Amino acid sequence: TDVIQLVIYLSGTALAVALALRALPGGWTEVSQLAAMHGDKLAVFNFDFNSHQPYLFWTGLVGGAFLSTASHGTAQLIVQRLLAARTLRQSQAAVIASGVIVFFQFSLFLIAGAVLFAFYHRFPPATEFARPDQVFPTFVVTQLPTGLAGLVVAAILAAAMANLSAAFNSLASSSVMDFYKPFVRPAADEKHYLRVSRLLTLVWGAILIFIAFLAQHLHRSVLELALTIASVPYGSMLGIFLLGVLTKRATGLGTAIGAFAGLMALLAVMGLTSIAWTWYTAIGTVTTFIVGWLVSILVAPPETASGQ
Repeated sequence: TDVIQLVIYLSGTALAVALALRALPGGWTEVSQLAAMHGDKLAVFNFDFNSHQPYLFWTGLVGGAFLSTASHGTAQLIVQRLLAARTLRQSQAAVIASGVIVFFQFSLFLIAGAVLFAFYHRFPPATEFARPDQVFPTFVVTQLPTGLAGLVVAAILAAAMANLSAAFNSLASSSVMDFYKPFVRPAADEKHYLRVSRLLTLVWGAILIFIAFLAQHLHRSVLELALTIASVPYGSMLGIFLLGVLTKRATGLGTAIGAFAGLMALLAVMGLTSIAWTWYTAIGTVTTFIVGWLVSILVAPPETASGQ
């Protein structure tokens, strides 16, 4: 199902870009000229270093590496799919293919943004856009023929469904296995846990719908906001993972304190500084790992310390 949804929304986006280019008298030449005149929008690399700007080469290389490692190595959303592969080689191939497809996908969306910028520069909308997320849906509704508009709207919904279908399963599964089963009903049968997971799927669905209604009043891009929010727990998650993989001295107490320190450090960074969100996962990971490792050494049980 997710593969079909992927094909629909990528092909729908490519179709919208093609129609927008066709409507521009100058075509791609006009797009490139306007992009160069308004901040060089087609520039691929910016090698400046500024921790307060999110979209620079070094920020993407370092911060993006931490973010991708956390999302593809520790997040239930991806890990559950990797564990469903028949072999280790298939899981490895899936991760590599994901990188290739995501690169193509984001390249397509960035080009679509530049093309629509040129389109609405030549054909200004009747009302100014309040936020960037309104540009593409407005183009779909007002510029595409009825049948094509329906296809692209379906593509947008498919993109949301592709994430939500897996997210609901991940949230319900984590809620049952990590919290409900060990702390509420540790001795229940599998049928009971299945019923609870179905109920929690509805609960999480209601929560996410509520968040979606709140998001329409925000002025930031939904994608950027979602990645910013995800970067906060990702730091602690990746830090915990690395404590388990890179050292044999991590203890449960040290890991818990490290994760808490990582979250507190990020809250301080978010509240007291203007460091770009693309560094959040790296900051949380490093803090969690260092604090967790130090606490594990300093307060290790006597028998553990003597054995090491």
